[in-house]
Amino acid sequence: MVGLRENIGIGARALGSLVTGRGRYLRALATMAEVLAVYGRQRARSQRTLEEVHADAALRITRLCRRNGASWVKAAQFFSCRPDVLPSQYIDSLQTLQNAAQPVHFDLLKPVLAEALGADWTSRFSEFDLVPVATASIAQVHRARLVSGEEVAVKIRLPEVARLFEQDSRIFRLLSRLLAPLVHELDVVQVTEQLLAMTAAELDLRNEAENLRRFARLPHPAGISVPVLHDDLSSESVMITGWVHGHRLREYLDVHPDEASRLLGALFASYLQQVTRFGIYQADPHPGNFIVNDAGEITILDFGAIGRLTPEEVRHYSHLLYGLMGFAGDVDVGDLFARAGFVGGNPETLRDLSMYVLSDRLSGQHPLEAMQELMEKFREQKVRIPDSYIGISRVLITIGGFLMTYQVPFDWTPPERRVQH
Repeated sequence: MVGLRENIGIGARALGSLVTGRGRYLRALATMAEVLAVYGRQRARSQRTLEEVHADAALRITRLCRRNGASWVKAAQFFSCRPDVLPSQYIDSLQTLQNAAQPVHFDLLKPVLAEALGADWTSRFSEFDLVPVATASIAQVHRARLVSGEEVAVKIRLPEVARLFEQDSRIFRLLSRLLAPLVHELDVVQVTEQLLAMTAAELDLRNEAENLRRFARLPHPAGISVPVLHDDLSSESVMITGWVHGHRLREYLDVHPDEASRLLGALFASYLQQVTRFGIYQADPHPGNFIVNDAGEITILDFGAIGRLTPEEVRHYSHLLYGLMGFAGDVDVGDLFARAGFVGGNPETLRDLSMYVLSDRLSGQHPLEAMQELMEKFREQKVRIPDSYIGISRVLITIGGFLMTYQVPFDWTPPERRVQH
């Protein structure tokens, strides 16, 4: 009875959200019905393959998220990084929403600035560019100059995003409970709660400010830095940092391809250090989040999404990553996966699949392609992957994509060995 009352309560609150945002939610319900019908026709032995059906359903869901915007785009971005959960057709389709946010007119942001910095907020700046330099699903960034003369980046939370998130979260919870009996391979409710908790944290820019402060205190290698935070000007809805001069990493490398090996090698080494030594890493390695200055140094931007690992996770994942790459000596890689929290499937699955990657794939395939394929194999075999590892694999696969694009060889040498050399 308790569970029934809980679901009824969730349903009632979701119904309230449906009334206030009915257009977006009616589209969601209609799309859900379409997707169920698509798979129903597949079970009825249509002529299409399962891969084609996945692609059809994924396109419909992607269109829905793009049209509904806000939390829906954030959800799409979240699930586009879960190859353990979704088939590759969904991953490919949802990834098109990584840069889907449209700029918000500055007039709509003025009340946010006034509430955060005071009615006389304009007196704090000698210049303020009304055209944004970047827009995401939660916030928008503008370039400005303080009265002191310092150039800054002003990150402003979008005015309606908190209200829309409150509405959307109720609908997401309702949909997750409706889908739970249909999806036995995954705890849909748990994954949805993870998404909502992550988004709620990003909505409060004070969390990002704390992430930046903590990240800045770490002993990063030479050539890797983070922006300077203006703590006294930052709040729940506005965060101000020093402006970082330079070029986006991809733009810089297109002009200076001879610098690819040095820069990307340093970036990859930095992320290995973040994961295997610090236990805290920037979890959104978007190409636009890396700025290269004229001295060839990299500044990492955007700390809304941070991965945190316990000391035990750092130890297990370090052994696992270096075991996969052959730095751990004569070890049972399957046992390393099990110790790191990978469970499910046939008892021999972890060992067999890891040896498949080591023996059959790494010899003729890029290491990150092999890692991505391994994640897909785990999903097919219903192996449950620790949530903390999902963030790590996403980061390494993304950084690995840069290296592959510019044909830079991987250097998996552990950070402590690099220091010795």
